[in-house]
Amino acid sequence: MAFWVPLTIGLTAAATAYSGYTAAQAAREQADASRRAATQAREAAAAQVRQLQADAAQRAQEFQTQIEQSRAQTTQAANAAQMAQQSAMAQIAQQKSSSALAIQQSQLQAAIQQQQKASNIGQQVRRRVGTPAAMRTSLEIQSPLTAGTGGLGIGTETASGGLNV
Repeated sequence: MAFWVPLTIGLTAAATAYSGYTAAQAAREQADASRRAATQAREAAAAQVRQLQADAAQRAQEFQTQIEQSRAQTTQAANAAQMAQQSAMAQIAQQKSSSALAIQQSQLQAAIQQQQKASNIGQQVRRRVGTPAAMRTSLEIQSPLTAGTGGLGIGTETASGGLNV
């Protein structure tokens, strides 16, 4: 049995050493795995940061493009408004000119008519002259109501020359 005791101690020592070795190896493997996981996490975080930076740069570029488009549209709208204003001013000026020309032509026509009226020497204006008896119409003369009244209408002539109705 004496043989077995040193062998048992040796085997126990060997088993303990082997157990320590395997535990150390497992600890090293776990440390390596933790380092690899930390490296992967670091790389993933760096990739995520790069993606966020790329997204931010893209959004900034899109925003800048929208600002430039907005400025271009504003400039275009301002130019269109200025052209419309110039067109309206030209149209107003043309209407004023046309209106002034129409007024001038109207005044000229009135002056021409005034001169023609003044220069109608050859044409006489028909005027009624004469006594009231001469101015009677043919209907008045032929009317039975005026018969026997001296032809001066319905009433009779008075001494003062008026009608007695």
